Amino acid sequence: MLGNMVHLKNRLSHIWMLTGTGNHERFIDLTKIYELYGELLTKSLIGFHAFTGCDFNPAFFNKGKKRPFTLLKKNVEFQKGFESLGNAELTLDMLDNLFNVIQEFTCYMYNTKKTKDVDDSRFQLFVNSYKASDLNENFNKKVVNFDASSIPPCKAELYQQFLRAHYISSIWKNAAQKHPTMLNPLEYGWEQQDTSYVFKWFEGDQLPCLVSDFIQDIPDDNEDDEKNDQDDEHYDNSNASDDEIDES
Repeated sequence: MLGNMVHLKNRLSHIWMLTGTGNHERFIDLTKIYELYGELLTKSLIGFHAFTGCDFNPAFFNKGKKRPFTLLKKNVEFQKGFESLGNAELTLDMLDNLFNVIQEFTCYMYNTKKTKDVDDSRFQLFVNSYKASDLNENFNKKVVNFDASSIPPCKAELYQQFLRAHYISSIWKNAAQKHPTMLNPLEYGWEQQDTSYVFKWFEGDQLPCLVSDFIQDIPDDNEDDEKNDQDDEHYDNSNASDDEIDES
């Protein structure tokens, strides 16, 4: 309701919401909250709630709403980004640009503010726990107990979360319309199995097919010396006369 207050025909209307049951029943003055937080922040709440976890989209493990909301309140760019979620005029190119803003917000949630890329954020958090004390040290630390839930999802997975949030926001922003959205859920983070929609977690391969695909080959010093010797020999022969080469 806070996200849709701007659509009220009579801007002088005063809105309360009844919530809770029994002794916990109370009225919340939405108009007062709207005036307190302002139009931009309240309009961003729809996209923010859809992205950080709702009935239709997974939540980020152990992140909740309180700290992410604190980050949202402090950053106008994040508010503009979440306010844009669900807007019908967004093209795919515009969605890609918007994803960069939401991706940066995710890095802030995991306290890696020096990067705007969640894959870099994942690497930083892993290195903070398992980096070697010596550059020449072999990587022999035990990582079997590493808790993957303590790092953000990879970019491919976060993008599907972002697409679902856009689809959900488009419905919530147009909840009073006969047809809230014309978007196809199969293009925005879901897959169809029989008669149901299930989450599309990511596109592409989950892991590299071969270890060699992500390991850099560092040439051996002995191989370099051998190659240099062969180059020197070739250079010497190129400067020799035909008789000298025949004799050799």
